[in-house]
Amino acid sequence: MPDRSSQIHDLSPMAAVAALYSKDQPKLAAAIFDGLSRAIFDGCDIKPASRIKSHLSRISHRVLSWTTRRSDHEDHAGNRTTRFNNTILEASGHPYADALLTSSHSGVTALVEGGDPMNGPYMLIVPEIRKNCGLWDKLLLNSVQGRDVQCRLIWETRATYEMARQILQAGNPVRMKAVAAGTGLSMILVFHRLIRDGFRPDQITALITDRDPASMAKANRLLDALAAGPAGEATPPWRSRINAAAEDLFSDAASAESGYDIVTAIGILEYFQGHAYTSTEHQLELEITEDPTTAHHLVEKLAAMTRSGGHLIINTYKSDPSTRILELFGKRFDYRHRENLRTLLASEGFLPLLLVGEGNIYDVKVYIKDPAVKV
Repeated sequence: MPDRSSQIHDLSPMAAVAALYSKDQPKLAAAIFDGLSRAIFDGCDIKPASRIKSHLSRISHRVLSWTTRRSDHEDHAGNRTTRFNNTILEASGHPYADALLTSSHSGVTALVEGGDPMNGPYMLIVPEIRKNCGLWDKLLLNSVQGRDVQCRLIWETRATYEMARQILQAGNPVRMKAVAAGTGLSMILVFHRLIRDGFRPDQITALITDRDPASMAKANRLLDALAAGPAGEATPPWRSRINAAAEDLFSDAASAESGYDIVTAIGILEYFQGHAYTSTEHQLELEITEDPTTAHHLVEKLAAMTRSGGHLIINTYKSDPSTRILELFGKRFDYRHRENLRTLLASEGFLPLLLVGEGNIYDVKVYIKDPAVKV
């Protein structure tokens, strides 16, 4: 059987993102996925950016702050949209740069058909794709932030897999849920690896949720592509054991299902107020609008769906010049270090268990829901 990685050796990172979630390239999507799985599970040497690169991001932040202009408009329906202009980024013609410039534009749903440009950094984990990086790929996708995003995916995926494997090896079924998972790539990687390891599909349940239906449609497309196989054979039994569904955790219609052994909540907490050491609004001296839904409300939801003794995988989010660049383009964050996170999660009975990885921006940590605490 030919090595399917040969199908991806000419892909640029952004072309790989588009192909991974495409509707009509299942074989290529499966080849990209296989390359990513091999890199993550069979060892890769990606590390957080060096101090030198972090220092350079300070210079980048200053240059972009001097050259960026903002304009606000209202569309025909009265909805406010924001457009950012930056001649340097516009000259690049890169989809990631376009995503930054239109980050607050309500009409933008997918700048790359079948995939979000913000998933571009993930593709640099695959050696066959990484070698095809151009200058702007390296500047935008392999920045301090981009490198931390790559590390975060690796740390989250490996930690989820190891915990799930331990449960299955003990002879017990495992139930996993990814919350606000975007395209759900990490959970799909874990599930697929467990199946390849020979664990029975009927012992594994995995659910991926996000409030964006488009993201969940992409996740299901990837799952369907993997299920089809290289010859397009019938859907295997495991496909019924993993699904992606749109869900707003805070809506009245949100599922009240509980008892998950592993819950992952990566890349979501930084958008909620409370238990933070600073925020975009504080740093930029902006007016702070109190959000009725706080970080504590989120943790309450996470606690409700996690069984006693179950595990939560979650991240810190630390202020860095690279994140300050995102703030230039309308992004707003609440920044937390490990102590903030520990205090917040302790309020709902979670105890720190393991530091999986430490980056410039993200630390990925595993918490256990204390069986002695009833919430």
